[in-house]
Amino acid sequence: MKKIFIYLVFTSYFYSQGEDGSTLSINIPSGVGIEVSGEVEVEFIDVEGKGGAQYRDEFIQKVDYRSPFVEIDKTVLDFKLLYTDNLTYNFSLRFDDDGAYADKHFLNYKKESSKLEFGKNRPLIALKRKTEGYPLIGTAYWKGRQYHLDYEKRFSSSSFGASIALKRLIGYDAAAEDKSFEMMVYDDTKKIDGQTIEFGFRGEKTLNPLKIQGWYYFGKLVDDEEWKARLHYDFDYYANIENDQVLSQDAYVGHFWYGGRAELTLGKILSRAEYIYSEDGFLPRNGYYLETSTTFDFLSLENIFVLFRLGELKIDPMRQTDSFLNPYRNSYDKSLLENDDEDNERFYPLLKDPQTWNRTLLTFALGYDLTSYAKLKLEYYILDEETGDNTQPSVNDDQMLVQLKFNF
Repeated sequence: MKKIFIYLVFTSYFYSQGEDGSTLSINIPSGVGIEVSGEVEVEFIDVEGKGGAQYRDEFIQKVDYRSPFVEIDKTVLDFKLLYTDNLTYNFSLRFDDDGAYADKHFLNYKKESSKLEFGKNRPLIALKRKTEGYPLIGTAYWKGRQYHLDYEKRFSSSSFGASIALKRLIGYDAAAEDKSFEMMVYDDTKKIDGQTIEFGFRGEKTLNPLKIQGWYYFGKLVDDEEWKARLHYDFDYYANIENDQVLSQDAYVGHFWYGGRAELTLGKILSRAEYIYSEDGFLPRNGYYLETSTTFDFLSLENIFVLFRLGELKIDPMRQTDSFLNPYRNSYDKSLLENDDEDNERFYPLLKDPQTWNRTLLTFALGYDLTSYAKLKLEYYILDEETGDNTQPSVNDDQMLVQLKFNF
């Protein structure tokens, strides 16, 4: 059996490889076609400042590693099973320092202008980035994978989509490459007791050269795991609104988030703006980013990619708990927010808890295709964190990334 498999892969490589070498097509006896591709990312990362014990920060919050290092960020094998012209199954196997695991896997059914997707993938509002780094709100809201059933209908210049998903748990992730001060995010869906459902709707309209998108998601926090472990335990002042001793059946577990994105394409220049607002229980957050990218030629180098992006993510903007945008506005005790504008009911940054910090991220990026299968990226991240403490009002953690990416 092993010899047969090796023979199939070997012969398929010679007779079924794509013209550009990017995809390997395999035909198996059942008649199902398989396309195989992948990528490897090797990275050099350097955090602002000198590393070593003699240069270690004397502050409470310290960067874990300031010395530059090289790592294989990830290796991904992508398999696409072609059952029919309309039905495919996509499977991504990812290898990194945590081991090997199924990153994304989903069934796609397309017929005319309709598409149905079932499986594990990012929310379909997620961008396909040309940079390694995400916008702050991208990391916070649409980077994490979820198990969902998603339907999309496309029209001549617009589309509409709806989804039902297992809610992604609140977790933590790095704002850029360094993981010393992680922020609150919607993490990957995990097997958890008390799992809840999230519903979503989205729309898109193209008015050349402008494209506009909007979305709205809502559900309930996962019992105990989120409203208590992530809100009550991780935000000291949450008890100023809802008592830490509240029973699960009495806790407010409303969850919703919405946003919009606009893209303007003028020749080679792409400009994009995005805004997202969310509430998890009584915790509000919002953020935005603005970015512009283009390509240019320099000497003998053609199509050099350049991008500039500015973004923010803030804890505790003006609450919309009682707004019509909140489907659970009638499911909590209104007296808890009677003095919503007073200090004891607001959420302030605390130095000891990076998840409470307000953040700004400025990204400069360059990219160049060395060959059809190798790309070089240079990115610099200027971060500004508001810690809320006079002795250490910010942390010095600007970062540089040099990445060599191979596709195969």
